[in-house]
Amino acid sequence: MFSISHAHALFEKYALPNNEVYPVPTERTVVSVKRDGSPASYFEDDVWDFNDLFNTKKEKKSTYTLTFRAQKHNPKLLLEFKQRIYWLIWGGKKTLLSIEGKTFRKVGQIKDIQTRVDVLLRVFANTSINAFSYISNDIVFSQFKESLRGGSEESIIKKLDALNVLTQVNLHFPENARFKIPYQEGESARKVAKKYAAYGKGNYPTVIPVIYEQYLCRLIQDVESAYRDFIGGRTLEADVEAKYRSLLSENDIEQEIETLYQELILDIEVEKKAKNKGISPQEVLDDYRDKAKFEVESTYRNKAHRGVIDVYKKDNVLLDVKAYAQSKGMTENQATGAFRMIEGACFGACSAFTGMRVSELTQIDGDSYKEIDIDGVKFCTMRSWTDKLEKLSREDTWACAPICEKALLILTVLNDKYRSISGDIHLSPRFSFKGQGSGWTGDIINRQLKDIQLYTQNLRKLFYFYSLHIDIRYLPEEMDEVFNLLNPIVHEKFNPIQKNERGELYWRFSTHSLRRTFAHFVVGHGLVSLASLKHQFKHIHLSMTAIYASHSEVLTLLGIQNPAQIKEQIQKQEIESHAEYLKDMIEHPEEQSGGFMMSMSGESIVVGDARFNQLVEDTKGANKSTGFGTCFSGVSCSMGHLFEPSKCVGRDCENLNVNKAEAENWVIRRDRCVEKIEKMKEMGMFNRSSLATQLSDIRTAEKVMADHNIQFEKYRVEAL
Repeated sequence: MFSISHAHALFEKYALPNNEVYPVPTERTVVSVKRDGSPASYFEDDVWDFNDLFNTKKEKKSTYTLTFRAQKHNPKLLLEFKQRIYWLIWGGKKTLLSIEGKTFRKVGQIKDIQTRVDVLLRVFANTSINAFSYISNDIVFSQFKESLRGGSEESIIKKLDALNVLTQVNLHFPENARFKIPYQEGESARKVAKKYAAYGKGNYPTVIPVIYEQYLCRLIQDVESAYRDFIGGRTLEADVEAKYRSLLSENDIEQEIETLYQELILDIEVEKKAKNKGISPQEVLDDYRDKAKFEVESTYRNKAHRGVIDVYKKDNVLLDVKAYAQSKGMTENQATGAFRMIEGACFGACSAFTGMRVSELTQIDGDSYKEIDIDGVKFCTMRSWTDKLEKLSREDTWACAPICEKALLILTVLNDKYRSISGDIHLSPRFSFKGQGSGWTGDIINRQLKDIQLYTQNLRKLFYFYSLHIDIRYLPEEMDEVFNLLNPIVHEKFNPIQKNERGELYWRFSTHSLRRTFAHFVVGHGLVSLASLKHQFKHIHLSMTAIYASHSEVLTLLGIQNPAQIKEQIQKQEIESHAEYLKDMIEHPEEQSGGFMMSMSGESIVVGDARFNQLVEDTKGANKSTGFGTCFSGVSCSMGHLFEPSKCVGRDCENLNVNKAEAENWVIRRDRCVEKIEKMKEMGMFNRSSLATQLSDIRTAEKVMADHNIQFEKYRVEAL
C-alpha cells in the first residue's frame, strides 16, 4: 500500500539532475505529485502530501504525509534536513528511491526516518548548530546521546539508525557538507542504546494459556452466536440440498462429467498405470470417472451453497441495526454497541486463527476465505495481500480455521444497509442518537454519520474495546507466576494487564500478541515446522520466525479426530473401552473428579441397563481421552475441540472426568515435571516457556491429587 516504485514516470519529469554541480531543491521544487501528474506539494511546504497517489486503501491521511515543524528547529538545519529527505525520496534522474544499491520503496519507510530524525534535531533548536556536517563532531554527537537518555533501547536504536540512513544521500552534497556518525571504536547504535536506555525494548506479550483458552472460547461463542442470527432459524443444509437438486435438473451434468473425464485421461497411460497399481485398466478408468463425477458435483454443491447464502444475505436481521434492536428487545444504541462487539469477535477470530499482522487484516475482504483440497484433505485458507516483502502489494494465502468463514460472512452482512459501499467489511456505519441523552448517550438513532474506516489504528482500538467487553479477568495470585515466566520483559505500552471501570484487572488483546501466541502454539507443539510458520507469517528470514516461536510449549492441541477410514474392529474396541470407562464411573463415583459427574447428579450410583446403554450411545462419538482425563463435550464444547486437561481441570469443566487411573497418571506426570525443573536448575539452563508449562502441569496435578485424596507436599520453585 506504500508502494512508490510503480510511479516512476510521474516523478521523473520533476526530478532534479544528479551531477557534480550538486543542485538543490528550491522553494517551488515539486516533492509529491497527484495521480494525474500535477504537483501535490512543493519543497517550501511544511507538509508534503503523498495521499492522492499512494493512499489507495483509505487509510488515515497522516500516514502518507511528512510534516516539518519550523518552530521546533534551527531554520538552517531544518532546511538541510528537508533537502536530505527530498533526495532520500527522489534520488535524482533515473535513481528514484535507489540509494547505495538499496531501494526505499515505501512512503511509510521515508516517514519513519523523517519522524525519528526530526525528534533528534530538535535538541539544536536554539543553538548555532545549523548544518549536518557538525554531527560528525564528537561533542555535537554527544548532545544527541544525552537527549536520548531515559528512552527504551528499541527507540534509541531506531532513531540512530534513521540518522545513519541520511548519510546515504551525502553524494548529493559537496564534500564539506557531508557527515558521518562519529561512533568510537567498537561503538554502535545498539551499544549506545544499552548505555543510555532506561529499560529494554521488551516484546509483545505472549498470552498465558489460561487466558488464551478463555479468549478462543469467547471468540468462537460470539461468532457462532452471530452466525445463528444470520441463519435466522432457517435450515441451511436443506436449502442447499434443494438448490443443488434444482441446479442438477437445469444442467446436463452427465455431459459435463464426460467432458471432464475425457480431459483427465487424455494424457494418461492407462496400461502402465494399471500395472503399477496392480489393478485392471478398467479400474483405472473407473477411478478417473469417479474423480470427474466428484469434481463436477462439488462444483454444483458449492454453487448451490453460494446461491443460498446470497439469498440469506438479502433477508437478514444483521443487515439493519434497527431491525436487530427490535428483534433482541434492546435500544438502538445498545444494538449499535452489540454490532461493534460482533465486529471485534469476527476480526479477532481472523487474527487469532491466522497470526496476521494488523495491516494484513485491513486487506482481507468478504471473499477471502477459500477451501482447497489436497489429496482428499480439506484445508481452510484466507486470502489477503502483503507489501512487507515486495515493491507492489502481493496476494498471499494464510492457513486458518473454519470459524474464519463464518466471521467473514458476518462482517460482510453486518449493518450493510447503512454502509456507503455494500459488502466492504472495513466500513463500519456510525450514528448519533437522541432520547434522554444526546450524541452517543441517547437510545434512538437520530442520524447516520460518516462510516468509520477500519484501518490499522481503528482495528487496534476495536481489539481493545472487545477486550474490555469480554473482560477476561487477570488474577495476579494465580497468574503472575506463569505470566512472568513467559514474558520476562514487557514494554509498558504493550502491557496487556489493564484495569476496567471497576478497577479490576483484565487482559487487553492485540493482533501482534495473538500473532506471537499463535507461533508458540503451532510450532512449540510440532503442529507445523518453523519453515511452514515462516511462510504463514510472510517473514523474510527464518530467524525472525524463530523469535516468535522461542517459547515452545504454550498449549497442546489434542482430540484429533480418527482417520476417515478407520477399521471397523478398532471402532468396536473403542466403544467397548468407552463403555467400560462409563461403567467404572457409575459404579465408583467416589473415585471420580471433574465436572462431568456433577452434571449427572441424580443418575449416579444406580443407572438401569437401558439408561446406561443410552448414555454409551449418546457419548460414544463425543469422548476424547489423553490418559489424564476424558472429555465428553463432542461438538458442543465451547472451546471448539481444544482439549487440554491441564486447563480443563482448573475450571472443573462440566465435560471433563478424571477417574482413579487417570489421577494416578497425574501423580506420575507431576513427578516428571518436578524432575525436569530440578534438572534445569542443576544444569543452569532455563527455557522459560517450558518452565511455565511444567509448573502449570504441577499445579493441575496437585489439584487432581487433592480431589482424589492423594497425599502430597506442594512443590515450590526456589529462587532460580
